[in-house]
Parts: sequence; C-alpha cells; structure tokens
Amino acid sequence: MVQVTVDPLTRIEGHYRINTEVNGEGVITEAQSNGLQLRGFERLLQHQDPRDAALLSQRICGVCPVCHGITAANALDELFGVAGEVPKNALVVRNIHQGLNYIASHAAHIYVLWGPDLANPAYRDILAKYGDVGNAVWKELQGRFTPLISQLNGTSYPAGSSYLGAIVEFRRLHDAISLIAAKMPHPVLQHVGGVVYSPTVADIGQIVSYVSKTMEFVEAFTLGISPDTWVANTYKASSPQKAANFVLNHLRELLNKSLTSKDFSHSAGWGDVPLFAAFGSELIGEKLLGLPISMKMDLAGAYKDPNKIGFLSYGVFFKPEKGDGYDPTSPADSRVIPSGYMDGNFKLEKFDYKKISESTRHAFYIDNVEDRPPWNGVTVPEGDPGKIDYTKGSASRYSWAKAPNYNGIPCEVGPLARMIIMGEPLVTGLVKTFQDNGYYPVNNYTRMVARMQEILVLYSELMKWLTQDLEAGGKVAVHTELSMAKSSAGMGLWEAPRGALGHWIATGPDSMVTLYQAVVPSTWNLAPRNSQDIPSPVEQALIGTKISAAENALGVDYSNPLGILHTARSYDPCLACAVHTIDKTGKHPDYTIKVL
Repeated sequence: MVQVTVDPLTRIEGHYRINTEVNGEGVITEAQSNGLQLRGFERLLQHQDPRDAALLSQRICGVCPVCHGITAANALDELFGVAGEVPKNALVVRNIHQGLNYIASHAAHIYVLWGPDLANPAYRDILAKYGDVGNAVWKELQGRFTPLISQLNGTSYPAGSSYLGAIVEFRRLHDAISLIAAKMPHPVLQHVGGVVYSPTVADIGQIVSYVSKTMEFVEAFTLGISPDTWVANTYKASSPQKAANFVLNHLRELLNKSLTSKDFSHSAGWGDVPLFAAFGSELIGEKLLGLPISMKMDLAGAYKDPNKIGFLSYGVFFKPEKGDGYDPTSPADSRVIPSGYMDGNFKLEKFDYKKISESTRHAFYIDNVEDRPPWNGVTVPEGDPGKIDYTKGSASRYSWAKAPNYNGIPCEVGPLARMIIMGEPLVTGLVKTFQDNGYYPVNNYTRMVARMQEILVLYSELMKWLTQDLEAGGKVAVHTELSMAKSSAGMGLWEAPRGALGHWIATGPDSMVTLYQAVVPSTWNLAPRNSQDIPSPVEQALIGTKISAAENALGVDYSNPLGILHTARSYDPCLACAVHTIDKTGKHPDYTIKVL
C-alpha cells in the first residue's frame, strides 16, 4: 500500500490536503479530506452589530464574497422581519449581482483552476497512441490550457489561449459587478432589507455590453458556436433527449471533418466544451462517437454506494414574477434554480431545511453533541495542540471542517446537483444516457459538463433580468433599524457557485449577535466522515478511483496523481470558505505531493 498526499489541493490558496492510500494496482482504497486550519468567522461575529454581517462574512473568501454577502443579507432580512417586504427590484439586483459572479467564478474554475490539468504531459503520451489525430488533440489541449508558468522536459511553454482569454473575461465581469456594487472582491451592495444602490439606465446598458463581450469569448473559444444557438438547443430544448442528441450530433459533425483534416482548432469549430465533451469521456467518445481513445474521466470520481450519497440544492435566484418579498425557507417554486434533495438513486424530494445538521465526530471541535442543526450550532475549537493530529487515520479526528448532512446523509452540492434537481435538459439528458449505458452518471466528466452548462443557463436568465425585469432607479430597500433585530433569529439559504450556502444568525436583547453559523459548499463536499462514519462526497468519490491518467492507461504513476487532482478539484473547492487563518510561521510548504 502506498500513501499519496496532495497538499495544498488548489492552485489559489491552501489550508486543505488530500491523503490517500493506493494499492499496487493503482486504485485508491482510502481517502481523507483534511481541513488544516480553523475558519473562525462564527466566533469573530459574536457580539457584533448584525447589520455588519453582510460585509464581514464576505471576508470568509475573496473568490466568492458575493454569495456570502447575499446569503448574510437574506439571513438579516428574516432576522429583522422584512423578508416579505424586500422590493422586487432589490431581488432582481441580487440576482444580477450573483449571476455575474457565477459566470466569472465558473470561468475561473474551468480555465484557471481545473483546466490546466488537461495539459498534463500524461495526456500527450496517451493521445500519441492515436497517431496524428491524437497528437493534434494534444496540441490543442496544451495550446489552450497551459498555465502561466509551465515547463516540460526543460522547455518553457506559453500560457494557453483559452486560459489567458478567460482571465480577461474574469476581469471584465468584475468590472461589471463594480458598476453596481462599488468594487470586487468584497462589494458593498448587499444590506438588510434590500441593496444600497439602484442601477441607472447607463449602468444597465454597460453591464449588458460587458456580458455581450464575454459571450463573444464564449462563442469563439468555449463553444465554437453562438451561445444563443447552444441555449436554444440545450437549456431551451423540448426534452432532455433532444438536448443530448443536439450535442452528440454536433460532435459527430465536427469529427466527420476533423478526423480527415486533423484540425481540431478553434477556427475549425472545436470550442473548448466540444473538445472536452468528445475526448473526456469513455462513453461519449469511445462508445457513442467511435473514437479509439479518451481521457476516461467518466470512470473517475463516481460514487460506489448510492445509499450513502445525496444531492442538495437550497435554490437560488429569486423569481421576478413573484413580486416583492420572498419566503426564507426557499420553496422550490420561488427560485429560478429550485431547491430540492435527490438521493443517490436520483429520486427527487422536497427540500426541508430542518433536516440539515453538522457532525463534529471527526473534526477538531469540543462538543458533547455530535450532530447539531446550524441554528443551534456550537463552534468551540480544540485548544490542546497535543490533540490536533492529522495522521491517526479515519477513525480519529482529522479536519477543521465539520461534516454537514441532510437527514444523516452526506450530499454533493454545486452545479451538477443544481442542474439535475432543476431538470435542466442537457444535464438531465446526459444523466439518462449514462444510466442507459450502465455508467453511474455522477463523475468527474459530468461535474465539469454541468458547470460549463450552468454558464449558459445563467447567461440566458441574466439577460432577461437586465433587459426585462430590472427597473432603472426603482425602489431597492425597505427601512430597518437595529431595534427590529432584538432577540430574534434569521436564516439565509442561497447557492454559491460551488453549491449550497447557508448562514444562520441569532441576537440577544441588545440586538447584538449571539450565534452565527455558516455552512458552506466546500464544507459539504470536502468534509471529513460524519457521525455514522460515512465518508464525505470527495472521500467517497476518491475511493475506487485510479490514481493515474485515463484509468492508469500508462501504468501506475504515484508521482503524477491525476486521479486525485481531477476528482478533488472537480468540486471547485473554495477552501478558504471551509477553513480560514493565516500561517505566519512559514512552516507549511507551498505545494507538496508526497509518496510514502
């Protein structure tokens, strides 16, 4: 048995590592998700003015502050008793604010945080087995997804065209957010009872211009066809089967031309999504399209026991047609992307926030109750350094992240969960295609396709909010004062780009905060085991996954653990959300892949 550790997990900041045990056949048999630092924001917000939560909670993370600001504002709306009065215009502004952030966040993950692994040299050697066609595909992967600093066999390579282009669009979308929220990150738009700024006609026109410009990049680089054409035939398709068939037929048309010409470039119509869709999956690429080789990502990161996993969405984006106010419990019919719970066999149930709890059995916290609902949460960190040990195995405590559950079951949250609960036609069609062919439909491949598709879903809705639903200069807030929060409680249910995000707040007789709990997406996805010792989603997805590229196609390579990197990063971990402090000791290395 070989121990393989990746630390830190992401390319943007640390605090998390993945520990695995791998057998002689290169299959992961054991996995631990280690949160290495205390987040602590629940403690920082104690005794604060609750109105500050919409600003202070954003400091949990510089990647996704928008969702924390909106979720906190939602919790404050209920705390102050005004959720039913928030003006429609304010709700639409919240939608626009979050929609812009979704597209920017997904673009950053796809191109900057996850995509560079597609340019891993292991794929050069795998694709080379396909002769000139494989070499042409590798040239595209390297030319599109290579990160800023890259060397291969002592030769430096320029950053990929898609990678660089996505950074420009990320900046453009941040500029769009800043038009209505003053700055990004940590904008100052959200407030109890609404928002603090009413966009003007000029603001709206400029944001539409920014979004349209970003969609030019999507057409030229991401899709290879018009976003409107893609949306009309997938998100707006009359059935899941028609949506899936559209993509499959589009891929067949591209292959009919390129298998002869050996041209897989952007100019030949091969957007980044079609390239990944064709060559990323064994089922789609090899079995349905007849390719002799693929990256086999649909075989990695799948769940082995459907009874130990669920899929959860709190619901996100208010429906403008509902008018003023909203229900803080997030009924499914009140959000554009609905709330819901789906079990591991894809049976949909109504969402019930009362079924949410967090376990501390395997986390470094002191609590005589192992499972608590967040509205009664306790965050008391272990204070004895001698009891903080990440090396004692899965039966011990090994993480600073708690373990959220829904009715006792760990849940995957994020774009794939949202899209299948929503019944989005393309993702639903893919799920059925995988099921019909004997594959478990949740895997590294479908997670990434769902994230790509959600960008197009949000583009369609965002343009409607901007051009039809938003009233320039309209009312955006109701009056509140601190005394309205006396001895009260509030809950904010929302969806970050990475998944279900909830904030819970309570106050005392002086209206100051007595309880604050934030249950964040990366806590759901990258938790330790729960109180029943069921592994978290990422741990379940890693166990049974092969360590090396394309199902160990080149043999077992413990030093290049693409099975870990693809799988754990497919959840788009935003690790600062789950654990957050600053290491001033300099003791932790910048990056470690350790093989023992």
